Amino acid sequence: MTGPDGLPHAAPGRLAASQPRALPGRQMLTASVYDAIKAQIMDLELAPGSRVNMDQLARDLEVSTTPVRESLARLESEGLVTRRSLQGYTVTAQPDRAELHELFTLRALLEPEAARQATHEPAGDLAALLGSTVEEMAEPPSAVPEEQYRRHRSFVEADIAFHDAIAAASGNRLLRRTLAGLHTHVLLYRLYFEAGVAPERTATAEEHRAILDAILARRPEDAATAMREHVERSHERVLGRTSTLRTT
Repeated sequence: MTGPDGLPHAAPGRLAASQPRALPGRQMLTASVYDAIKAQIMDLELAPGSRVNMDQLARDLEVSTTPVRESLARLESEGLVTRRSLQGYTVTAQPDRAELHELFTLRALLEPEAARQATHEPAGDLAALLGSTVEEMAEPPSAVPEEQYRRHRSFVEADIAFHDAIAAASGNRLLRRTLAGLHTHVLLYRLYFEAGVAPERTATAEEHRAILDAILARRPEDAATAMREHVERSHERVLGRTSTLRTT
């Protein structure tokens, strides 16, 4: 994009230091476009609170606006963008300290109960699913320089899958929908990436292992306690490792 002086200017809503992340080829599936836009949001190449320029994204990714529009609708369901009538899409703002406190307070009320109820689920499939996510989280990050989300993507996805599997195993569909609607993990990891720090892989994996062990042993109170401690420690970690949280 060029200005009146003929020199290149950053596109609206894009951090000045970012560069367009082009995709190979012109016939891109919506899934690939979705992945690319999500990575830009998670890595803050599309700044929190900024309006999304759909035409600019289509040009950057060398696709039509159709897969971009479909991808943004999916990202809205994940809490990463919001849409207002006649205004288009905006990247979701980062939570402030008060909002983060409210988020973790609600998690501390709901997730221990989900873990408690999950101990009644038949162990086979749940054990395999939860075990695979714990193993995935213990793996070292991929070697992708300067792109936090792509570097830690498998960890983020495993974390989301672990918590959702427990919520599903609780048998309480409303509880699961409520937790999913908080969009906790994409918001938290964006805070980490904004601060330029990596997630605490080892500590998180160990806490997940403690929750898993209690669920498989059919110990409801131990599972609830392990989950509560995990949520509390997660809150402490994000407060301790990020310095960009707004106070109001």
